[in-house]
Amino acid sequence: MIPLHKATAALLVASAALNALTLWRLAAASRLVRDAPLASELPLSVEPAILEFISEQRYHIENDTEWATLVPAHGARVRLGAPPQELGVALFSDLACLDVVRRAFLQMRGGAIAASPAAEACLGQLRQAIVCTADSTLEPARIVCDDAGRCGGAASGETAHRCRNWAQVREFVEANQATWAGD
Repeated sequence: MIPLHKATAALLVASAALNALTLWRLAAASRLVRDAPLASELPLSVEPAILEFISEQRYHIENDTEWATLVPAHGARVRLGAPPQELGVALFSDLACLDVVRRAFLQMRGGAIAASPAAEACLGQLRQAIVCTADSTLEPARIVCDDAGRCGGAASGETAHRCRNWAQVREFVEANQATWAGD
């Protein structure tokens, strides 16, 4: 069973990380719009989706193989425009950053004490991403973990959030990457 203080600390770290990511993305996006005539979003109308935040067995913190499946084969990149310019897709940059933080956490849990500049930068990026999304979903105020280590809100284990269909974004990115000749 995961102690309540550890679950709360983990949630706070994840929340801070997404907040950092959001602010970084806002600053980067404003520079992009000011400094270059590049598109600021994919040429795609992303459908809404409902996601229930539930404890699950997928993406266990120690499962590198599952975490590697979150980002497409060529990473967060797409090529758009004529001539094509290579750009990063924030969703996958954020997921890659979350993996950097996850790996740093595992190293610290294993006794490492060295600083991780990459993880620190990613925490900032993730924090800003959280702020950018401004998810206003109401959630239970307390986190409770059961004997099996599943954690959720005290009022219910599941909270539905209004999201954007991330699978649709991934399909677009993978289709774009499939057109890259010789890469």
